[in-house]
Amino acid sequence: MSTTVRNRFKARRTLSASAAVAAAAATVLLSVQHASADEAAPEAAQDCGMETLPIPDGLQSTRIMAMSDDGSVIAYSAESLDHEEFENREQYLRLYSDGEVTELPVSGPWERVADVNSSGVATGASGDYPDREPWIWQDGELSALPTEYGGEALGINDQGDIVGSRRDPNLGSIPVVWPADGTGPVDLELPDHAGYGEATAIGDDGTIVGQFTDDGDLSGNTKPYVWYPDGTGAELPMPEGIDRADAYSEPMDVTGDWVTGFLQTPDVTWDRPTTVRWNLAEGTAETTELGFYASPAAIAADGTVVGQSYETRAAAYQTGETVVDLPGVTDSFNGDYAVEISADGSLIAGEVFVGNGDDGYEDFNAVTWTCEPKPVS
Repeated sequence: MSTTVRNRFKARRTLSASAAVAAAAATVLLSVQHASADEAAPEAAQDCGMETLPIPDGLQSTRIMAMSDDGSVIAYSAESLDHEEFENREQYLRLYSDGEVTELPVSGPWERVADVNSSGVATGASGDYPDREPWIWQDGELSALPTEYGGEALGINDQGDIVGSRRDPNLGSIPVVWPADGTGPVDLELPDHAGYGEATAIGDDGTIVGQFTDDGDLSGNTKPYVWYPDGTGAELPMPEGIDRADAYSEPMDVTGDWVTGFLQTPDVTWDRPTTVRWNLAEGTAETTELGFYASPAAIAADGTVVGQSYETRAAAYQTGETVVDLPGVTDSFNGDYAVEISADGSLIAGEVFVGNGDDGYEDFNAVTWTCEPKPVS
């Protein structure tokens, strides 16, 4: 899974491009019930036990970066204890699988693992913005992905195909795929009215989601887009009542027929949720009760979406119309985050606030919630 938001930050039945564009008329807004884990509706109720991922010696404040679809491999970061005032903490990258922690030979304030698959192959990017360099971690080695001017690697599927963007000095970012056979990058076609764009996630069948800027929209806001395995592409619809011209939206994750990401408009600010989910087979889009500005979100194969509860700032998941808060440690204005969910919905990964460090920065622990369905009487 992958997310480009907060800088740290899947096959399906094919929907024709025309159906996707026409689907705006079929979109709905949810009427959501909010519940704690103990009060959830029976069809959504689960027991979710929380466990903390190992904190490396000499480091602090671990954060989730990515998780494989089956939940077997988790990428996370830990931060340095020492740093200069007003400077970003150094990030040290780790992979966690079967109780073992693997250290990646990458560190720095902007280093990130963007995605990882069930074989433990990870991808990400390093360096200061905008001079980023994409890489792949495979078989214990870190290798650069080919680009002329750098770029971002943002998603990988279980076949090993990687998506992201390459940097063009004249055009900006160009969405690309690096096929698992080692070729690429291969540019992904954008609409005629598009300026630049980026691919953010890829499903196991090759479906890719991402975003582009509209040359006719001088705001610079990005619009959500999907590239299907047959080579066609389509703009993703907006939820009912959302003017496309006002929308700033980016998909973050794709699993089966479901896609999730964030949405902002002039009305989607402090007083409204920001997470949207799309169903590609039905051509629908709907807002959820998760999200706070552009906080991360991920989605399971049944459409369960995870993120942050807009109402309580707790890490949470939403199944259908029910939002369930996940257990945390303490309260914080910024709250906790559920960042990833396995395809079957049984494992959620995220981070919980644990207090402020000596430097005044908020500290978090990377955690997992293992969710077992409760018996329904």
